[in-house]
Amino acid sequence: MGEISGRSYEEIIDRFREIVAGLNRRRIYVDILYDASSYTRIYKSRMEERFVIRPQVAGIVIRGYKGGVWREFGVQGLEELDQVVERLKKWNSATKHPVELREFEGWSVDKEIKGALPPEEISVEEKVNVVREIHRDLQKADAKVINPIVVYYDSTMERIFVNNEGCVLRQKIPRIRIFLQPIVKEGARVEFDYYSKSGEVGFELIKSISSEEVNKAVQNSVALLRAGKAPSGTFPVVVDPDMAGLIAHESFGHGLEADQILRDRSYLKRYIGKRVASDLCNICDSPVVEGEIGTYFFDDEGIRAVRTVLVEEGILKNVLHDRYTASAMQMQPGGNGRRESFSHKLHVRMSNTYFEAGDWTLEEILEGIQYGVMLVRGFYGMEDPLAGGMQVTSKKGYLIEKGECTQLLGAITMSGYVLDVLQSIDAVGKGPVQHRGGTCGKGHEDYVPVTTGGTYLRAQKAVVGPA
Repeated sequence: MGEISGRSYEEIIDRFREIVAGLNRRRIYVDILYDASSYTRIYKSRMEERFVIRPQVAGIVIRGYKGGVWREFGVQGLEELDQVVERLKKWNSATKHPVELREFEGWSVDKEIKGALPPEEISVEEKVNVVREIHRDLQKADAKVINPIVVYYDSTMERIFVNNEGCVLRQKIPRIRIFLQPIVKEGARVEFDYYSKSGEVGFELIKSISSEEVNKAVQNSVALLRAGKAPSGTFPVVVDPDMAGLIAHESFGHGLEADQILRDRSYLKRYIGKRVASDLCNICDSPVVEGEIGTYFFDDEGIRAVRTVLVEEGILKNVLHDRYTASAMQMQPGGNGRRESFSHKLHVRMSNTYFEAGDWTLEEILEGIQYGVMLVRGFYGMEDPLAGGMQVTSKKGYLIEKGECTQLLGAITMSGYVLDVLQSIDAVGKGPVQHRGGTCGKGHEDYVPVTTGGTYLRAQKAVVGPA
């Protein structure tokens, strides 16, 4: 058996099972991952139109763990696996203090997510036509629109995983996203708001975008032309669900990836089991939130995807693990060992990271503020996992006076020591939790799909200023 292109998934699974059947788990741990993916990206602005269309590319990663050391090989054909296995059988490796890789559950699953209109079954022509139509609608919505931007992305990922612990796993997942950015101008002032939509569904998500949604995106941009400048200083703040998700991602994202903990690259290491936020705060990472683009059935190490409670009633309970870090720290993994593709390294990664809902209405949250700021629509953020600092920026916001939002404000930056901000949270809004999809890198590479989410939050101690 040679190349994997054209092989059925049943053939691939049978071959993988045949290979691992002869490998003694007591002597060496071995797993094999098949990864096949395709994607389409369309960018449309007033000045240009760009397409990236990649038909399915597939590859295999086989790796072994022995004596505290991983060895990993990438191959393109099934026949190459035999050669790699022979090398693994002859491999002698030992470190002075090896981490014993725990044996985890052997299990089976075969799942496909299918939308009504699978993206791989939609022609590129139809995708381009829909993008052009949305672009025209953005342009026509208001004379102040000088450059409507539409970015469309879809991908279909299939992964098969077999190991010598008894795992036989397959998942096929479509992911789709669209981003609208109407840039508007009046006089010398240029502004924009944005609208995004994503999910593990089919092309119907894009076709369902209504003219009302397009018009609202434009009018939100136009409104920013008259937005004021945010005050500077330390104020009580309210953040919307989108900003709450950004804070969850930046405050308890990379800093709770256990490889960072083991490398002493996270200030949160010393807070495990201790208070890090007010008792109203519950933060989770869950790859099993239905329909979100950070969702999957198993990670790229064959660990069953489960919800991990990171912060429970303000106490830091857990961190995110792959097989190695869970073994080294004697903790339970939740399925956070992820690769961008077969040609990328595996890392501990987030999935869907969010604040859980509380029981406050937005009106009740606002009532408690005499003078403060609301931050709306997360734009970008950064964290310092060594010192515990955080900086997040919203696309817009509102001045809060006597419990009411009075003036629209432009982009706002919120910064400070993460624990100070989270321990000052004294109100958490009712659900449902709202999610927004995107991608996240480990540093400046190895991008994987994730979502962030939350509800309205109120914090009494945050430093804000105009972005």
